[in-house]
Amino acid sequence: MATDSDRRGGRSLERRRLVVALGLALVTAAAALGALIGYAIPVRTGVEDVTVLGITFVASPTTGALYASVTVGVFLATLAFVFTSIAHLEDD
Repeated sequence: MATDSDRRGGRSLERRRLVVALGLALVTAAAALGALIGYAIPVRTGVEDVTVLGITFVASPTTGALYASVTVGVFLATLAFVFTSIAHLEDD
């Protein structure tokens, strides 16, 4: 017979999987949008080199997707770390 703690443990695992799946979906969507923007910038404006914070790189779908996915992934990982830390502090 399953106890309440067993049920909560299973629910917790399902929630973690849901959060990870949602995070991966957001990173994938950001990569797709970044690739689209990386394609559109050179086609519409004719600009091929973009400078961000003193770093110059070629505007292409690959660099757009890479930049967007890394940016969103780092933001979500930092957010998850903060929420996890707060949850552990509240438990004590």
